[in-house]
Amino acid sequence: MLFGKSFHLPTLCCMFGTPLSPPSSSNPSHRSPMASSVRIAVVGDVHDDWNLQEDTKALQLLQVLLMPFSCLYLRKDRVQLQLECLGEEHVGYRRVDYPSLKLSIVGGRPFSCGGEHLFRKALLDARSQVGLRQNGLLLSHGLDFSAYVLDLVLSYYGVNCNSSNRNDSLRYGIQDLDGSAKRIYEAALGAPEDHSVILLAHNGPTGLGSKINDICGRDWVFGGGDHGDPDLAHAISHLKETTQLRIPLVVFGHMHKELAYGNGLRKMIVVGDDNTIYLNGAIVPRVKRLGNHQTANTQSSMNNKTSISSPNAEDTVRAFTLVEISGGKLQKIAETWVSVTGDETSLQEEHILYRREHAGTENPMQ
Repeated sequence: MLFGKSFHLPTLCCMFGTPLSPPSSSNPSHRSPMASSVRIAVVGDVHDDWNLQEDTKALQLLQVLLMPFSCLYLRKDRVQLQLECLGEEHVGYRRVDYPSLKLSIVGGRPFSCGGEHLFRKALLDARSQVGLRQNGLLLSHGLDFSAYVLDLVLSYYGVNCNSSNRNDSLRYGIQDLDGSAKRIYEAALGAPEDHSVILLAHNGPTGLGSKINDICGRDWVFGGGDHGDPDLAHAISHLKETTQLRIPLVVFGHMHKELAYGNGLRKMIVVGDDNTIYLNGAIVPRVKRLGNHQTANTQSSMNNKTSISSPNAEDTVRAFTLVEISGGKLQKIAETWVSVTGDETSLQEEHILYRREHAGTENPMQ
């Protein structure tokens, strides 16, 4: 199980795609057979709700082959260590091919906060203020980062923070959104002709709506607005205009399903005019603890209502968004909740977001 890392990281982002069964090796005698069907489990935002043991049990039940995370979280000076742990699984601005699955994952812009600027102004303001104290913390703008963390994030894009902690070998060298779009575009080029390409980003692209409940809509300000990433949108458009790549799916997180101020729920899926599906996996919180403040009688198993008897404090249900692909085409997408009680696991809820009814018919369920 190669996905097995426990990441406890409050939010900027990295992306990685981890195979839950080993990709084909360079030795043909050890290659696994080509998969005609693929099941992928998506986690959009972790927010500290990741437990290696418990989530491993859930994933074993779901029998997934690949698990893309759209974001990790930054906790003070652990950022560099976490990125080093990801290693080649970190797909920011790069492509990873899975020949046995006939899939390629292309990463978008790491550390995106959404919107029309490369950096959120509060991040730059935070670095300016925290720079007065080498080891101090800034507790404003909703941010809580050390100077080291802020320097690390900004230096990845070539912003000189005059920090001795900066690792120049890890810099992306991105100066503007056009440069970011170019890097995403170039990362996708060269994907094998028989592969489907999945774009994995922290935040979704612009152009998917501006209402507060739209998939990338601003829900924290009056009047809403499109909070998508313009560089990602431009890269996708350019790829479709200039290449023959098949891009059936764009996966991201960041924009939480539950809207701010109790305004309801966000649309989590959009089917584009060309049948590319845009999927938001940011179910937050993704873990429900069945005990003190949770009741079991609201849970369901598949489409049949059942209850979980006598849950203790450690019983949980854990969310994943499952994507099923067959013959290079998306067949089904579902928000899935798995109950983990000790060593026992069961499928508790399944909310169908999308189902391909038959050839040429796309049926989003929202």
